[in-house]
Amino acid sequence: MCILSPPLRVAVQQTGLFGIIVAMLLPFGCNRQTNVTVTGTVVRGGQPLKVGPTGVLQITLKPDVGEGEQFTPKTSECDRATGKFVIPDVRPGKYKVGVQQFDPTPQVDKLNGGFLPDKNKIVREIDGKTPLTIDLDKPE
Repeated sequence: MCILSPPLRVAVQQTGLFGIIVAMLLPFGCNRQTNVTVTGTVVRGGQPLKVGPTGVLQITLKPDVGEGEQFTPKTSECDRATGKFVIPDVRPGKYKVGVQQFDPTPQVDKLNGGFLPDKNKIVREIDGKTPLTIDLDKPE
């Protein structure tokens, strides 16, 4: 949040329309980071994982934050046929990536929890520009 100094606040108040325009533009100059949409594909050996008709391939992005810091993971389902995913509204930065394959039922992770965000070495820098390729055979 930007805080105007008292002289700047008075100047904004006295300048009418110009002040309104300046006030509207201020949030853009305060180092506010814009969230991005992350796209990518989950594969194994370069090929999409085979997911049954009732199965779900799920990807999780967990911010790579320090011990005790609060975070909100982002989760999305991948397309069953292609492994492609889209995760909107993600803050750019470093993330631990998790993959679970609930197949044939939502209770059974066919990957046995081996690719949970804290149990593997998949870490990616998220910028919203570069699509991610998560190859479970090459996790690093």
